[in-house]
Amino acid sequence: MRRVMCAGAVAAAVVMFIPSNAMASIGAATAASPITPSADRSEPARTPASTGTRAKCEYKWRRMKVVKRVKRHGKVKRVVRYRWRRVCVPVTVPGADPERIGVKAFEFGFILSTATLEAGDTIAELNNRGEDPHDLHIQKVGGGPEVVFPETLPSSYSRQRFETVPGNYRLWCSLPFHAERGMDATVTVK
Repeated sequence: MRRVMCAGAVAAAVVMFIPSNAMASIGAATAASPITPSADRSEPARTPASTGTRAKCEYKWRRMKVVKRVKRHGKVKRVVRYRWRRVCVPVTVPGADPERIGVKAFEFGFILSTATLEAGDTIAELNNRGEDPHDLHIQKVGGGPEVVFPETLPSSYSRQRFETVPGNYRLWCSLPFHAERGMDATVTVK
């Protein structure tokens, strides 16, 4: 009992020595940031202070399940409680990832993964599903730099990264008679 009274006296003495303007600022800080999370359990997106190698985060409230085993009245019971915690949900930055297009080549045809792309950084992958080797050439219709994939053997692939500008691009295989037999396609870049 004496220890409790002593602790209370020390706490009262500490409160007496804190200036009144400091107490007001402490009260304002606790009033501005309540302990309980907001009703909708979400907050605006924030980024960490250091943007070195850390990913950008959006902090949200998530309900976490906590399971404990407690001994009550000689029996072990399972107690389940839920707690709200703030967790970092990674935010994808639009335009950070390059556009991608996959080209499956087979005997005298192409299958494209998409017919339209966004202009900018682009990755193209040639996947040879045929029995013969194939190559791929990509060039803007009306002229421009040409992206050349080397001959790719059957059941293998090759990948290249390049820049695109808005317009139509032609894709074709330059081996003899392959383009004439159907290995020719176009892609629209917006």
